[in-house]
Amino acid sequence: AVVSTQSTGVDHLDTYGFSNNINSLRPVCETYKGKEKCKLSTVEVLDPQGELEPVYTGTEVIGSQSSGSCYGPAEHEISLTQINAVEEAIALEVSKEDEVNWGASLSVNVEVSAKFLGSGSSISVGATASAGGAVTYGNSETKETKKITEKEHGQVTQFAVPGAGILFGIVDRYEIDKSSVPVKLHMSCPDGKNKTMDSTIALKQTTFGAAHFWSLNGQFTKEACKKDRDLPQCVENVRKNFANFIGQRTAIMEAFEKCFANGKGEFKRSRLVRA
Repeated sequence: AVVSTQSTGVDHLDTYGFSNNINSLRPVCETYKGKEKCKLSTVEVLDPQGELEPVYTGTEVIGSQSSGSCYGPAEHEISLTQINAVEEAIALEVSKEDEVNWGASLSVNVEVSAKFLGSGSSISVGATASAGGAVTYGNSETKETKKITEKEHGQVTQFAVPGAGILFGIVDRYEIDKSSVPVKLHMSCPDGKNKTMDSTIALKQTTFGAAHFWSLNGQFTKEACKKDRDLPQCVENVRKNFANFIGQRTAIMEAFEKCFANGKGEFKRSRLVRA
């Protein structure tokens, strides 16, 4: 038998399924579009055990200033009136499910009961890449940690010279990096019905804590300064080397302390002040 959805003038089919008079006959495959796929609307992240906790990965320097002198005795001060913004970001890689119309799913909502999204429980992310069997969605937001234009509203630290000091603006960096996070994919389908599918995603997120000012200072001995008037340059070099640093604060302290080692002076422990 011959099956046709579009035909005209089929007068007679013989026993072999052929007609002697066919004016028009189109195959089914030419007009059949197949089942329409659903649009992904929401990715519900499942975290019943509370495992999606951001992990501290280091401290990021977002501003710095230094000063020093081998002449004294006197009081010096360092002021820091502006520190840089940071960018918080989230990215999730979703496996390409056959039932999803990925071309129509350019943006989705991410919902979660855990606290890793910050104060909210939902965020909108847009498609940023598609490769192989996965689609990557992401979102980034610039977070103004502190922007000060007047000196009296910034942070000022004082120290005695001969000596030198550094004032940093810092934030603690937190990350989530999980490769197989269970989710429910919520889809809206052409027939007007909603559908839910279990799947997994790879999740990466970077967030930051509150900004702080952090000061380091030390005094050089008169004898050391007489031998080398450029001792404060060692402290300035530490500032430059760690101007864009992300890591542990102990690395900065160890480098700073070396400027006062071997009898050159005394290093004072640091203190943190909320920005």
